Amino acid sequence: MSSRYVLPALVALLGGCGKDTGPSHFPLEPGLRWTYQVSVEVGNDRQMLTLTESNSDTVDLNGIAHTVRVTDQGTRYYLAETEQGVFRSAKRTIVETRPRRDDDPRWVLKQPYQVGTSWSQETHPYVLRRIHPYTEKLARSINFKMAYQIGALDDTVEVPAGRFEHCIRVDGEAQLSIYADGRTGYQDIDINTTEWYAPGVGLVKLERNEPLTGEVFAGGRIVLELEQFGE
Repeated sequence: MSSRYVLPALVALLGGCGKDTGPSHFPLEPGLRWTYQVSVEVGNDRQMLTLTESNSDTVDLNGIAHTVRVTDQGTRYYLAETEQGVFRSAKRTIVETRPRRDDDPRWVLKQPYQVGTSWSQETHPYVLRRIHPYTEKLARSINFKMAYQIGALDDTVEVPAGRFEHCIRVDGEAQLSIYADGRTGYQDIDINTTEWYAPGVGLVKLERNEPLTGEVFAGGRIVLELEQFGE
């Protein structure tokens, strides 16, 4: 599984009427490390995985300082913070020799941090896969737009790493039309994502639902929970 990695990997900080002086909901300081427990359910199958990512060095892209976040698979995401939020500008996989620039900033949280702030972002399936006549994940072959909105500013979340208060909750919704099977034909799938960001920590939990049961394709659910955080 790739990192928003399984996640779209961008984010934003407080702003609007001035920069927030409190802890960031997506810290970019070099040396920080996150370990997540990941549960993937497709039909009756359930798989448990571990995902690790860390902040590495800082680099300059287009005159803006970016933090390089590295996954355990070697993928490098280039993230920056401005008064508009935190966003990804580029990505570099282990087989690439230089960062591949994004056409537009890829947001995760966008300022201002208030209920109702919204944006859209291109994403891909996390769980959907072909099951007949062969097995294939669809993460690399299908892209679609998801509408995101800040749904809460003070959620409390419990995960293996502990209890986190004052979390920002981001809700994402999208609809994908896919050819389910010969009997059903095309089927509209309502895809939902919920993400929680804790001050001083970042992403502590993510849930993605991609419900689909068919002869050719199958969907399911993925839950990512923070297991460990620190330097």
